[in-house]
Amino acid sequence: MNLLLHGALGTRQQLGLLSDVLPGIRTRTLEFRGHGERAIPEEGLSMEVFQRDIADALDEAGWDEAHLFGFSMGGYAALLFAARFPDRVSSVVTLGTKVKWDREGLDRELRLLDTQKMTEKVPQFVLELLTQHGPERWEDLVRATATLITGLHEQPPLTRDALEKIKCPVMLCVGDRDRTAVPEHTLEAARLMPRGSTLVLPDTQHPFDAVDLNVLLPHLRAFWGLEVED
Repeated sequence: MNLLLHGALGTRQQLGLLSDVLPGIRTRTLEFRGHGERAIPEEGLSMEVFQRDIADALDEAGWDEAHLFGFSMGGYAALLFAARFPDRVSSVVTLGTKVKWDREGLDRELRLLDTQKMTEKVPQFVLELLTQHGPERWEDLVRATATLITGLHEQPPLTRDALEKIKCPVMLCVGDRDRTAVPEHTLEAARLMPRGSTLVLPDTQHPFDAVDLNVLLPHLRAFWGLEVED
């Protein structure tokens, strides 16, 4: 059983293609609150909110535990959930997850979350956000996400102690050209976990649609103990 967790500003459709190519394993895709048709809660977005979303998804599926796959922000939430609720997590795979929110990295991401500049410089991406989250809500989601990542810098929940508590098998996947997740930070985090490992994908940037699933999939199947297809 595998629960797929999308990234910031994404929806469950972001990982739909991955779900389609995972025969042999029961898979569900979670949509975090504040994304898609789910309203931003009054308290805003936070890892605490996402932890409850993961627990609710497992309960609704009737799963005591599951493998967690998280892209970007979803991977951060998956790792934190594994640290806090080890009995509910069989393993964790992350892809493009920024595990270390230092000042430099935060400032870079905040510059990318300026709604006015987004409208001017990446109108096609804004159109996608408007379509996925609604014309009245996409800007609120962008601002809520900026607040969320600022909190991850100011009071990071995924501390060294938290990473060391993750006892299940973990594979942190990152593109060698990923400027968001930062390969060096990914390698450092994996070393802190008792059963942590890394997979560096060649010629790969951060966006999920930049990942060659033909390269990634055999590693996922091997990690989950599924039969590797020819």
